[in-house]
Amino acid sequence: MITRFAEKDRYNAVAAGLHWLIAALLFAEIYVGWTFGDLERGAARDLWFDWHKTLGLTILGLSVVRLGWRMASPPPPLPARTPGWERVAASLSHFGFYVILIGLPLTGWAAVSTGRAALTSDMMSLAGGLSWPLLPGLPLTLHEPMEGVHELLVKLTYALVVLHVAAALKHQFLDKGRMAGRMWPFPRR
Repeated sequence: MITRFAEKDRYNAVAAGLHWLIAALLFAEIYVGWTFGDLERGAARDLWFDWHKTLGLTILGLSVVRLGWRMASPPPPLPARTPGWERVAASLSHFGFYVILIGLPLTGWAAVSTGRAALTSDMMSLAGGLSWPLLPGLPLTLHEPMEGVHELLVKLTYALVVLHVAAALKHQFLDKGRMAGRMWPFPRR
């Protein structure tokens, strides 16, 4: 059954814009991470790694803004007929994305702050000749644990992205109900 879809049932333009911007940056970050990870040490790898750090910090900043926006402007309520398991899955998915989108950059930042860069500077290089401060006071012994947590969060990211995209496609093409049109660019039902 298709019901009238009110604007109040959709994410607002700021939330939708941040959603898609962060999603695009996340996919770019995944590509950059795969690319620099496969390169031999040297100038080319360093450049790709600088882009990886730059994108990570950008995602961190935008995710904090998105979380703040979510608290100030709560998302639209789920349709009344949404099954309980879907409500739980949606809540866990959103929580998981915030853990990943904030935790991945923080663990990466901590790994860099306890790695080779920390031996010679209190700054890390970013793309475009920019630099960013290392996290102060972290013991170098945290380097391997932070890399391990970072890699675990990367794997969780892949799983969560697949689940999120599958759920969006399910709502759009199988359910064809009010859930499908909550996020631009999907049409309102």
